[in-house]
Order: sequence, then C-alpha cells, then structure tokens
Amino acid sequence: MEFLIWIFLLIAGMWAFQLYLAVKQSQRFGEQIKEIRTAGTTTSVGIGGYRYRGGRAFVALAQKDGVVTGARVLSGLSVFANSKPWDKVIGMHISDIAEGKGLESDKKKLSQGAKKAAETLIAENSQT
Repeated sequence: MEFLIWIFLLIAGMWAFQLYLAVKQSQRFGEQIKEIRTAGTTTSVGIGGYRYRGGRAFVALAQKDGVVTGARVLSGLSVFANSKPWDKVIGMHISDIAEGKGLESDKKKLSQGAKKAAETLIAENSQT
C-alpha cells in the first residue's frame, strides 16, 4: 500500500513539474511576441494543427496598416519548444494570409495558424 502512495506522489510531482514547464514556455512565448510589437502595430496569435496528431503551431502576427511587420511561430511536441521568426510572411497583406495566398507550400498547421491570426486582425480592424 505504501508503494502505491509513493507512485501516486511521483506521478503528481511529475504532473506539477510539467505544468510549471508549460507556464514557463507560455511566458517565454509572450516575451518573444513583445519583440515583434512596435509602435502602432496590432498583434494576434492563431493556432493551427491538431492537438495530438503532429502537434500544434502557434503563429503570432504583428501588422500595421494591413501589412505584416513581424511574425513568430511556436511549434513542437514538448514544453522545450521555442518560437522562431517567420520572415516569409513579413510584407504580406493580412487579407492575402487570411485567404491562404502564398502559404500553399507551408505545413498545414502553419498556414492554419496564420489564417486564424490574420482573420482575427481583420475582424479587430473592422471594429475600429
């Protein structure tokens, strides 16, 4: 019986450590998004891909006057994944990204995340 308690405590400890690492990854991604924000830009994050089949991609886009000024992608299967700049979309118009133009050769999870981020930015701009 005591053995089962130790196993349960070990599993609970590992789960808490995984949650801690996930929070740290989220904070790190938030700090990296601040790097693409400049005066007068708006930013949005879109999620693409499947939760368990091949992972997800979180795509952050910054735009000013409808043109992408910065982009970062967080993709990976572990809490140790780090975001990377995505220079391909810089200079593209957000309406083109929302339609998927120019993203045909990218992974599906990247193009889905970029489309969702662009759609959010377009909806945000239409409200102002």
